[in-house]
Amino acid sequence: MNGLSPLGPPEILASLGVSFRLHEHPDVTSPVEVCAALGVPLERTVKTLAFVTPEDRLLLAAVPGHARLRYGALARAAGVRRSDLSPADAGRLARAGMQPGGVSPVSADRSAMVVFDGTVSGLGRVHCGSGRPGSSIEIEAAQLTAAVPGITTAPIAALPADGPP
Repeated sequence: MNGLSPLGPPEILASLGVSFRLHEHPDVTSPVEVCAALGVPLERTVKTLAFVTPEDRLLLAAVPGHARLRYGALARAAGVRRSDLSPADAGRLARAGMQPGGVSPVSADRSAMVVFDGTVSGLGRVHCGSGRPGSSIEIEAAQLTAAVPGITTAPIAALPADGPP
C-alpha cells in the first residue's frame, strides 16, 4: 500500500455503483448482538470469518448468520489443508480495510480469496459487516456476491435443522 488507509467495504461498494444502506449501531461483535441492535433476524445476516494461510493470503468465508462454518469444507474449497487456516489478526484485517467485529466479504485486499456458501446468494436482502464493528451494510445478497471479484462458491455452511433451507 502507499501509506494511505485502504478503502473500507462501503467505499468499495460505492465505487462499484452497488446499491446498499449503511446502518450505524453500537460497537458489537457477535452476529446475535448485531441482530439485536438492528432488529433483524439472524437468518437475514451474512457473517464473514477471516483467516490467513501460511503465505499470508487473506481467506474470507461468508455464510448465513445462523449457520456454522464447516472448516474442512472451507479448506477444501480454498485448496489448503485445514491445519493451514489461522484466524486473521487485527493487523492483517487492517491491511484489508477492516477491523475485528466488522469483517466483510468485500475487501480492499485484491489477493484475498473469498468463499461464499452456496446458499448466500439466494437469501434476499441481508446485513453483513461494513469493515468496522459500529456499522453494518444492508444489501441484496445477489448484489453482494456479484460485487466480490473471483469468488468461490461451495457448501461450507452447516445450517441448523430447524432453520430456513
